[in-house]
Order: sequence, then structure tokens, then C-alpha cells
Amino acid sequence: MKPSVTALAFSLALVLAAPTPAQADTLIDNVNGMSLDRDGKVERFTGLLLGDDGRIEQVLQRSDKRPGKVDYKVDGKGRTVIPGFIDSHVQLMPLGLSLLTDTKPDAKPRPEDRDQALLKAQQALLARGITTVTDMGTTIEDWQSYRRAGDAGALQMRIVAYAEGIDAMILIGGPGPTPWLYDDRLRLNGVKLTLDGALMSRAATLKAPYADAPTSKVGLRLSETQLKNLMSRASMDKFQVAVEASGDKAVQAVIDSLAELSETYKGDRRWRIENVEAIDLNDLPGLTGKGVAASMQPQQVEIGSTVAEARLGPARVTGAYAWKSLAGAGASLAFGSGAPGATPAPFAALSIAVTRQRADGEPYGGWQAQERLTRESALAAWTAGAAWAGFAEGRIGRLAKGQRADFLLLDRDPLLATPAELRATQVLQTWVNGRLVYQAKDGETAPQEPGEGR
Repeated sequence: MKPSVTALAFSLALVLAAPTPAQADTLIDNVNGMSLDRDGKVERFTGLLLGDDGRIEQVLQRSDKRPGKVDYKVDGKGRTVIPGFIDSHVQLMPLGLSLLTDTKPDAKPRPEDRDQALLKAQQALLARGITTVTDMGTTIEDWQSYRRAGDAGALQMRIVAYAEGIDAMILIGGPGPTPWLYDDRLRLNGVKLTLDGALMSRAATLKAPYADAPTSKVGLRLSETQLKNLMSRASMDKFQVAVEASGDKAVQAVIDSLAELSETYKGDRRWRIENVEAIDLNDLPGLTGKGVAASMQPQQVEIGSTVAEARLGPARVTGAYAWKSLAGAGASLAFGSGAPGATPAPFAALSIAVTRQRADGEPYGGWQAQERLTRESALAAWTAGAAWAGFAEGRIGRLAKGQRADFLLLDRDPLLATPAELRATQVLQTWVNGRLVYQAKDGETAPQEPGEGR
């Protein structure tokens, strides 16, 4: 018999709650702290005072006087602290189910299977420093599992959900996006629509035939009229729209739709384009001034660069995984993993984003090196940029007064590490809402009673 979500939550709480009980002021001190805004501007600090509500009460500089009395204190021993990662494109329940060893892959999962899968997924993601996921394609069954976990106190991380189509959007959200639930741990933001598939499997819709399969024809899964109608239906009730578009023709269809819809639906809509594996660089001006978030997965470059060259040919490959060009056109970058299609690995993704190289350092100088990002821009796309893309700025994504205390303690500084060192960066501790939720077995820091360690 599988344990119930309540029993799982209780056992997990016993393990994680002991060092830093909820409802207590905590001082995180003696750290090399950094936080970034969406533009990659770095703000440094040496300490954080966390309130009993899970928010940051004060960001401390070296010269600031420390509070005289706190309930708990952590000596960071000079280690680096950064905001928790926000994975901008995950299918959370499929990820969790893939981690279960006793569930048949072809079975419609039972509620108890889903509850256990959610716990497994959270454990795996928190260990990699991912404190928030954007769940692309949430079903009503997924949502019910998230709500059961929230009711039982078993949501250890944050889930920003996008329903799998209009019907699921209405079923879950009803007249509009849900409020933030469970101390900002769960919200339905909007809807995911799908225009095409992946470039690797030749399922992406291109303007011209595939260079390596000239007779292959891949059409859009929605006509442009259908796309506009569905985007309009969601926008009428202020649901955020996320469109999966990988090929350059699919991306162009989204851009063309935005030209019309942006005139009808004013205000801050933050239209999301997911994947964007290939774009015609001539279409970039269509993004300017539209408030678009480009949600992309840097790890695709490592496994897909040679495929992109074959599929697109030399004339079009310059538009493949064009992060810097998209940002230059006004799109706000939000990075993710695409799990379970890829293993969530934020530090490997950061290394790829700044080098456009594989783990072996090839190709020399980087593949399509003109699209490399600065370390600051890449890290911002995993934190503040990803928060903005999900209407979550002001809550998460930065370490600032009033924001949720979601942060990581690392074994090195990602802004100073070599590319190889960046890939090898280890998460020593993960904190969510001011509580320790993951600690590496060989972690060198631990919460201390007031007055110890200094």
C-alpha cells in the first residue's frame, strides 16, 4: 500500500522542519550574497534577516548592524547565496511519474500515484536548486494533486501553472486566473497552446522545407485563425497565454497574431512564446514593444546544435536558439529545462548559455557564438526574468525586502567560476519561504542557535 500524501508530508516535515521551525526569525549571515534584476544588474549583500512569514525583512550589507536577538542563526562561512532557480518550462507530473519505479508507463495514474509522483518531483528539483516550476500543460487531475498537497502542507516548492488548453483552463480557473494559494506556492496563471513540435524530431513547422528532408511537410497544429481565436478567448478573462512554437513559421504565426491582439487587449499581457528553437531573424522587429517573454531551454544547444545545422542548413541556422538576438529585440528571456524531456540541470544550462559549448569544450569558441550571453544575463533568465514571465515579480526571483525567502547556498560563485567549474557547481542548501528544504549530505553549513559561530 502506498503512503498517503498526508503521511508523506508528515514524514518529510519531520526531516526538514527540525533545523529551522516555521514562525521564527532567522539570520543568514556571513555570506557572499547576490541578487539580480531582469537586466542582469547585480546587487551584493552579506546577510539576510528572514521573518516568520517566510519573507525577507532586511538585506544586510557588511557595515549594517546585525539584530541583537534572533530565534535562529546560520553562519554561511563565506559561501555564495543566490535566489532559487525558477524553471520556466516543466511538465511536472510527467517528471514525477518518470521517477516512480513501480508505476507502469502505460497505465492512466491513480490519485495516490500522482501524489507520490509530486513528492518525488519536488525532492529531485529542490536538490538541484529549483524552488519554483512553471508547469506547462496542467490538467485537472494535476491541479487536484497540487491542491491535495497544498492542503496537506506537502507543497515544498512553488508551482506556476498553465492549463493544457482552453477547456482545462476554464475547468481549473473558471472566470479568471486563480489567486496565489498556500503562501504563494500555487497559482493558475493561464493556458498553454501548441502550434508545432520539436526541431529534433522534424515536428517543428518551418517556412521552407527541411534542409535534410526536402519532401517533408509539417503544418501548424492550429490555423492562424484558430490561434488568434483561442488567444483572444483566454485574454478576454485575463488568462496569460503561452504558445509552444519551435519552428520559424510557428514563431512567425505567433508574432503575426500579437500584432493584432496587442491592439485589442491593452495593458501588461506578457505573451509567452515557448521553445523558439528557430526564428527568422527578419521577424524580430515584430517583437518590439509587445511585452513578450521568450521561454527557452539552453540545454537544447548541447544536444541539438548539430541537428539544427542539418535541419535548417547554413542560411537559416543563425536563427537557432537565438537568445541574444531575441533579448535585443525586446523579448524578456526566461530559462528552463523542458523536463522530463531533459534532466533539470541549471548550472550546466548556465555554462551553455555563456559559452554555447558542450561539456567537452567543443566547438572551440562556441557554436553560433554571437548568441552567447553574459553570466549575469543568463542567471537573470533563471531568476528575475523567469519570475517576470510568470507575473511573480515582487514575490520571487530576487532577494530583496518583502520578497519570499527562496534562496540557495552554493559551493562556489557562479559569476567567477570557469565554464567547467560552473557546470560542477553544487547546491549545499535550498531554502523556500525561509525554511531549509534540502541539504546536501556533505553540506558544510547548518543552522545554529543564537550566539553560536560568531
